[in-house]
Amino acid sequence: SFTPRVSVDGLVIGNPSWVKSPQMAEAKNLTFKIRILPYLFGGRAYLPMLSIDHPDLLVVRQADGRTNWDFDNSGDTGEGMKIPPIQHFVVRDGHLEIHDLKRRLTFVGTINSQENTGRGPGFSLTGDGLLNKRKFTASVRGGPLINVDVSAPYPFYANIHAGGTHVVARGSIKHPFDLGAIEATLTLAGPNLNQLYDLTGLALPGTPPYRVTGHLIRDEAVYTFQNIDGTVGSSDLRGDLKVDASGKIPFLSGHVSSKVLDFADLGPVIGAPTPAKDRADAIARGAKPSDLAPMKHLLPDTPLQVDRLRQMNADVTYSADAVRSRDFPLRHAATHVVLKNGVLTLDPLSFTFAQGKLAGRAQIDASRPVPVTSIDARLTGVRLEQFVSSKPPAVEGLLAARAKLSGAGNSIQKAATTARGTFTTVIPSGKIRAAFAELAGINVLNGLGLLLSDDKSDTGVRCAVADFGVDKGVMTARHLVFDTDPVLVTGKGTMALDGENMNLELQGHPKKFRLLRVRAPITLTGPVDDPRIGVAASKAIPQGGLALALSFLSPLAAIIPFVDPGLAKDANCAALMATGKQHGVR
Repeated sequence: SFTPRVSVDGLVIGNPSWVKSPQMAEAKNLTFKIRILPYLFGGRAYLPMLSIDHPDLLVVRQADGRTNWDFDNSGDTGEGMKIPPIQHFVVRDGHLEIHDLKRRLTFVGTINSQENTGRGPGFSLTGDGLLNKRKFTASVRGGPLINVDVSAPYPFYANIHAGGTHVVARGSIKHPFDLGAIEATLTLAGPNLNQLYDLTGLALPGTPPYRVTGHLIRDEAVYTFQNIDGTVGSSDLRGDLKVDASGKIPFLSGHVSSKVLDFADLGPVIGAPTPAKDRADAIARGAKPSDLAPMKHLLPDTPLQVDRLRQMNADVTYSADAVRSRDFPLRHAATHVVLKNGVLTLDPLSFTFAQGKLAGRAQIDASRPVPVTSIDARLTGVRLEQFVSSKPPAVEGLLAARAKLSGAGNSIQKAATTARGTFTTVIPSGKIRAAFAELAGINVLNGLGLLLSDDKSDTGVRCAVADFGVDKGVMTARHLVFDTDPVLVTGKGTMALDGENMNLELQGHPKKFRLLRVRAPITLTGPVDDPRIGVAASKAIPQGGLALALSFLSPLAAIIPFVDPGLAKDANCAALMATGKQHGVR
């Protein structure tokens, strides 16, 4: 007969020697019919019938990728499993157990398929377990497996919960029993995109809670996620992505964009906690409250999962048509992300302000045991007045800056504590509120009078340069000069990125005689976000009213020093500008 019938009772298939359990598969009975003739003429084998009673299947994958089902040691090619077409497929009371150390998944489930007329609920796989120590449940249902038309798509529905992550797929297998060709509508939701790593093997960035939907197409080892539409935090997201899993590690490519990017949503990308506005949603989706605690530092100290960068390559572009920010007048954002051999590069990385632009290159080299982060960013064409809410603005002028830094560590804060490089800012010209300039020139009575009378007149800023050398996480002022029409301010000192503390002295040199003056430098010490303002007491001559004067200063006025009397020549702005240009400021 060209369609023989085979029946096996007590079927047992053994495991490789490295698996603790001796059996990979057992079945009380396996019966099938096979049409041999098509196979003999170069076609695929065809099974008119396959029936399995009480099968027990154990699937094992080691952390190094070894599997107990790869009998020919061909490895995982990423292609879908291909089973010979089956017209009549019945599974009774099946049991599936998965131990996947690579995905950190344990799962126990049951498998069944209905017989009868082919109009029943069909195939079902349900079960639960743990994924990366988080609760995992899966329910997969398919159409009837009786009288299957092998030329027609086979419908399926999958519903998966992994911790707070929820995955729903509804679609079809192009040809039944050929898992290499699938199309489905896929919806993903959860507290953080990086938690998809254990499900997908993709090293996605940290994010606020998200929900996205798109059209998934599988063509053997290539997965295309088209027409992505959804939200990440308060930002919308759309685009197309493709994953090629045919290589040793997956390769992610594509373009995604936002009509409006909420700037606060970028915090988790660099290790900052989920924004306060999204924390309740994140907890509702399964996030741990401890992961959402406010930062203790200005620079995020949460360890970045840089080891994952060695498990994927990528080439993805992102752009935002508009940026919503409470603190900065941003308009647009864009970047090109390339991940290759454990080195993540964002080049360019740009943010456009209402006036001016921040653009540069950032890189995390995770190919070594301790990752190295480097950044080279330039601020150009930025007008200071766009950051000032007062009308007219208390300060005006053009600002240029450049930061060229690198440091080693598995968080932004740790990399900063080892940073080396330069940080330079230049204001080539501008204006400042006359009251602040008078205070800086130690004309305290006149300066306070102007402040209290709400005088809005201004005076010129001839030039300003703040040039810091950075070594082992300590910023040391090499040039610190602020030159206005009435006073020249110079400074010295350090800022430590480790403890985020400053220790600066600012000395003023008035260009006119001042009636009330302080001969000691003003000091700025303590935390960067809340410095203490004082006078170097050992150098000071007692002056009545100094404490009162300081108490009236706004934060901007407070950093303009009360200084020694005397006349000072204008700073050599050309030379100061040249200092800035040596460090790439334009």
